Amino acid sequence: MDWKAESAALRKKRGIDYEPLEPFVQGPTVERSIWYEGQMATVYARGAEVGQTCCFWEGVIPEHVGPPPHVHHYEHEVFFLRDGSITAYVEGEPLKATKDQLVFMPAGRIHWFVSTSPVTRMFGFTVTAAKQFPYVNDAPALFEMIGVPAQALTLPPTIEVKPMPEPAEIVRMTRDMGADMPDLERLGWRRNYNDKGEKVT
Repeated sequence: MDWKAESAALRKKRGIDYEPLEPFVQGPTVERSIWYEGQMATVYARGAEVGQTCCFWEGVIPEHVGPPPHVHHYEHEVFFLRDGSITAYVEGEPLKATKDQLVFMPAGRIHWFVSTSPVTRMFGFTVTAAKQFPYVNDAPALFEMIGVPAQALTLPPTIEVKPMPEPAEIVRMTRDMGADMPDLERLGWRRNYNDKGEKVT
């Protein structure tokens, strides 16, 4: 059986004319890992590798660390916790999640989270929310902008691994990704936001 030809025939029968993406297997490597703000992100599938349809990474996050309030206009964001716990906020409503739980943050809603255990390990996933939306799915671009290439598959030795870019540059990059960080200069970047989106440490 020529399975490739069989696939093509079935696409043709359905009136679907496209060239499918190539399959791949990807594990964690230092080359695909980034240190930023005391965290480590390992990118398993960048948007460009999967036709910008989604993005998949793993985050290792120390306690009291997390992103500032932000919104993905075109993408749903999903976290699946492998270990540890977080409190996520979606438009100020807290969602507590622990090991083996999933958090769904819909496109168009401001959200943020903070790690509430000594170390949280979770998978992060974005997927384009509607067929009429632009396909971006490039969260790793922001990780790379504010961080440095990881030197090992461990947390970085310090919280700040390089000076934070100017707020205007972070805003520009975020907008290029189809997202926004509301009033970044007032809120600041760093962690521990309460249910009103106010920085508390």
